[in-house]
Amino acid sequence: MKALLHETIWEGLDSGVGTYLNLASSFFGAVDQIWEAEAASAKLLRALTEFRTSGLRLENGSAVGVLHHLARIPSGSLESLEYVTNISHLLYAATLFDTFLSNTTDFLFLLIPRAMGEHQQVPLRGLIDAPHRNEAITRAAGERTREIGNLPFAGQIEFLREAFEMEIAIPATAWEGVNHFPKVSGSTTHDHQGRFPLQLDGRGEIVMREQTCPCHPARMSRDDMRWAIDSYEQSARALTVAVFSQILKQGDHPAVQLLLKGSTANLEIRSS
Repeated sequence: MKALLHETIWEGLDSGVGTYLNLASSFFGAVDQIWEAEAASAKLLRALTEFRTSGLRLENGSAVGVLHHLARIPSGSLESLEYVTNISHLLYAATLFDTFLSNTTDFLFLLIPRAMGEHQQVPLRGLIDAPHRNEAITRAAGERTREIGNLPFAGQIEFLREAFEMEIAIPATAWEGVNHFPKVSGSTTHDHQGRFPLQLDGRGEIVMREQTCPCHPARMSRDDMRWAIDSYEQSARALTVAVFSQILKQGDHPAVQLLLKGSTANLEIRSS
């Protein structure tokens, strides 16, 4: 099933441009879902907190069952819910951005294979097994993309800048977030399971050393989480603008403009 844009949007776009349009719109659509989930969780937590501090009496009525369930939620559980929700949103946003960077890198390698480097090696077995030249290029692009994917987010973006000679105008605050939050998310997720690094002592016995306080792990505020998501979104938008305007030369196409204005829903992507 090949993803196609609605006919009125698809008109005038070649298949390569349409492919990247689908790729980018998929990322921004997923980011929209994160923002919706973040807003919903913020309202839910606020409602739960206000209910606990309101002093409302549980009277008989149609909502009494729901209110009893809310009243039974401990205060500590609300703190845990907020903490895990913030971390989950942060990690999900980072995963989406990582995938978007890899997809963009792979797309550009397939579009401009020479950007993989003159000395890029293709395994002999891959050449033997591949019945066509294009399949060999596809495999080589995939291998090179995975190699680039091992770099930090900022390193991947810098590679794209240099390899494809693009000007990627990322705002300073977003660039700071791209550099900062991958380190934060990595350390935060290890607050509990990774706070006891193992080692051998002088007698060769396995011992562990507590690294962080089990009761007070590193915190992730809602403002920090929002900054992270916004940083990834702005950076992806700047990269998308660069690809469409500088590489694909289609920055003025109506479909591209809809995407860059945040109107992903209006692209009417469907399958046929």
